[in-house]
Amino acid sequence: MTDLIDRIAGPFEALGPRWLEALKANPRELFIPGQAWVSPGDGPGYVIDRDADTSAWEKVVYSDISIVTQIDDGATPLVEGYEEGSLYSSSNSMPTIVATELGLLGLHADDHVLEIGTGTGWTAALVSSFVGGGQVTSVEIDADVHRQARANLARAGRDAVRLVHGDGALGYPGGQPYDAVHVTVGATEASPAWIRQTRPGGTVVFPWMPMWRYGAFVVLRALGDGTAVGRVESGCSFMMMRGQRPEELRGLGDDVRRRPARIDPRRITGEWAASVFLNAMLPGVVCTTEHDGGFVLWAHSDTSAAYVAWSEGENDWIVRYSGDRDVYGEAEEAFLRWISWGCPAGDRYGYTATPEGDVIWVDHPGRVVNP
Repeated sequence: MTDLIDRIAGPFEALGPRWLEALKANPRELFIPGQAWVSPGDGPGYVIDRDADTSAWEKVVYSDISIVTQIDDGATPLVEGYEEGSLYSSSNSMPTIVATELGLLGLHADDHVLEIGTGTGWTAALVSSFVGGGQVTSVEIDADVHRQARANLARAGRDAVRLVHGDGALGYPGGQPYDAVHVTVGATEASPAWIRQTRPGGTVVFPWMPMWRYGAFVVLRALGDGTAVGRVESGCSFMMMRGQRPEELRGLGDDVRRRPARIDPRRITGEWAASVFLNAMLPGVVCTTEHDGGFVLWAHSDTSAAYVAWSEGENDWIVRYSGDRDVYGEAEEAFLRWISWGCPAGDRYGYTATPEGDVIWVDHPGRVVNP
């Protein structure tokens, strides 16, 4: 067992001996079902089956890879895997990503922690081992995932974790105040409930997943008045909260207009630091790209859509758009504004959460990016 755990111990060891002890006390295999789906990113997805091939199952479990534990909110069996139009709805995240977010929490022994998104229960177990039994409350919206997490935690001897079946966007006021809030699902903004339920000076870490392109961890410190201030940290990608999933790609309508693109779409989508800026400037605009057969960009809001592709005949990038907005034109303007600000790097972005809405800024809270 120790040899297997050593394969994923590196990022936890870097956090210090207490986190490494928590990892060893909560083997990942206790939180992975016998059959699960793996999507490696560099090849086709596949099923791992402990009964059919224990060695192959263990190799994946103790690799730095995300393991999908639910598809289509449970409507699609894991053994059938992902098909076009399917949705990964629960997983056990990559160990490096888990360790990164745990490190950002800055926990102390005996901290009272609220977790949003129990999933398999592995991170709740790790946090519980670090801060002590009875100090962790974890909220899960999916009933089946909630039940399985309870069984996993019991098997691992972590019955002291308080499990709540409910909407994580509401937090859990019955256990407040919390010293830290650990969010394991993507959110378009910080929920005001998380801020309200955090003790002044406490930490909220969540995967900020606006719709433009890339997500990022945000680390906030609560001020005790319903607001919190912090920084945008390293990039990440998480499944979205159930109530914040983007709508299906909006196709072009009947009122299609066309024009040459001002900016190569590969430039606009290729830089993570620029995407933070565009996410702030284009709230609610979804961006996706395709690479098979040539680069294609789709962008859409609730009322408009744009399609950008290379035209061999015109020897140029052509924008086709419909609706009441030229959403790609707005992206071009936002990208040029990012350049005019000196192309601020990712470590210069800050984040202020307020009950009236969240604000993204560069260098100091007075230099606001949001329109």
